[in-house]
Amino acid sequence: MQIAANAKAITRRDAQDEASYQFAGLLIVSLFPALFWTALIAGIGAAVGHSPSAVSLMTIGTAIAIFCAGVGQMLFSQKS
Repeated sequence: MQIAANAKAITRRDAQDEASYQFAGLLIVSLFPALFWTALIAGIGAAVGHSPSAVSLMTIGTAIAIFCAGVGQMLFSQKS
């Protein structure tokens, strides 16, 4: 019985570790592209002479992050 309990505890801990790694990967997949494209849009806008407002940059960044998180989650769920 003790062996079965230990195996269950180890399996549960492995699943928690995998979930935290997937969450960290999802943050990387969604935040870095969103920050990059938002900074690029702000830079191009400043170079052209018409800087986008902070609200529009925040909206664009949020939309990119949500899209990338959705795609990343679909890819991660296919792996498991």
